[in-house]
Amino acid sequence: TTPSSKKPRTAPTAPAPEAEPTPADAAEPAAPQGFLTLITEPAARVSLAGRSLGETPLTKVALPVGRHTLKLLDGTGRPLKLIVEIKPDDTTSVRVPLELLANP
Repeated sequence: TTPSSKKPRTAPTAPAPEAEPTPADAAEPAAPQGFLTLITEPAARVSLAGRSLGETPLTKVALPVGRHTLKLLDGTGRPLKLIVEIKPDDTTSVRVPLELLANP
């Protein structure tokens, strides 16, 4: 019986190297994300760091956690900026008239 109990102990040790990729997978959650729902009046094109997020209304767009300055273009092509705070696993909802936003 003693050699049998040693084999199960050895078997769990063998999968341990296979578990090493798990920390690599855990690297993805290391960069937590949140979500943005944005409604503007009238509609605007939205981008973040040169990447287009689409036209408002935007619903639950995944963004990295932190403070971001969004660039908005209204229907006339006038650039505007909006600062948003994205929290982990939470949805930040913003509804704003474009006339209240500042030019960058």
